[in-house]
Amino acid sequence: MDVVTRTPYCAETPLPALNAWITPISRFFVRNHFATPRIDLESYRLAVEGEVDGPLTISYPELRKLPERNVVATMECAGNSRTRVYPPAEGVPWKHGALGTARWRGVPLGSLLQRVGVRPTATEVVLEGADHGREAGVAGDLSYAMSIPIEKARDPDTILAVEMNGLDLDARHGFPVRAIVPGWYGMASVKWLTRIAVVDRPYQGYFRTRPYVFIHEGDDPESSKKPVTSLQVKSLITWPAEDAVLASGRHIVRGVAWGGTEAIAQVEVTLRPIDGDLRQAGWQPAKLLEPRARFAWARWECSVDFDTPGYHVLRVSATDKDGNTQPLYAPWNFRGVATNSIHAVPVIVRPRRRR
Repeated sequence: MDVVTRTPYCAETPLPALNAWITPISRFFVRNHFATPRIDLESYRLAVEGEVDGPLTISYPELRKLPERNVVATMECAGNSRTRVYPPAEGVPWKHGALGTARWRGVPLGSLLQRVGVRPTATEVVLEGADHGREAGVAGDLSYAMSIPIEKARDPDTILAVEMNGLDLDARHGFPVRAIVPGWYGMASVKWLTRIAVVDRPYQGYFRTRPYVFIHEGDDPESSKKPVTSLQVKSLITWPAEDAVLASGRHIVRGVAWGGTEAIAQVEVTLRPIDGDLRQAGWQPAKLLEPRARFAWARWECSVDFDTPGYHVLRVSATDKDGNTQPLYAPWNFRGVATNSIHAVPVIVRPRRRR
């Protein structure tokens, strides 16, 4: 893992480790806002309250007795690729590795909401974790919390996960229970979940209205608070690495592509000299690999001819089934969130040695 910050601990996955369909737990990125809380399983309780007919508090063993569901989902931090934004944006300086795909298993949140009886006034569900601490410019202690619309909470694939890749969650990834909100950026998949509150108006908590909103140049930060929600269509080259030196000839370029609401329909790759004209880029289609899943990335590969020695740039672009495609440059925003610019990888091509 590449450690990005130590307090709080944040670490990302090197891009070559993202070639597998399922990211190993030991290589799955970690995003913390505060210190990892210590939770005693015997005393742990999950509260469900708010705009419900019958609020309840449920223990971990009681939760594990409820019907569970498996979901394969790609998770991307909202700030992933932030260091590729210019001018520099505020936030954790992620490169491209705040990303991973896992098999999650847990209780559908919708089934728990059905059990407590959600009132017609409900509009959002607030997910609150056990982690807490201080944020600059904010008085008092904060708990990490995020909200999702009631419709997303009722999606059968929105779950209260207790397992990751067939094992009980570990402390880094939210033990004993974390939310998994597939198709959304990772800020919604709250770890160390202790409270679920059904509310009748848009949640105005710190993390919902400050770090995870779009603020564009010239916006009033107090009134421009469009929330970050669904994943944007995006792709990355996982091989070759930046500044790789390759022998001239044909090579198999590999990577991953994903989106939030629609499956990936097409991935295209181009190789151009470093001063080449992108309007004449000569994009070629990549092959999408199996397996595929509703909320998981598509792995892809493409046979590319690296015939001309010199300095070149590989680029990849993905398009989903709704026709959404990656921009060459994503619109700048103050927090550098949801950056989905076309991934560009510089490489050096050397002539093959003659025997």
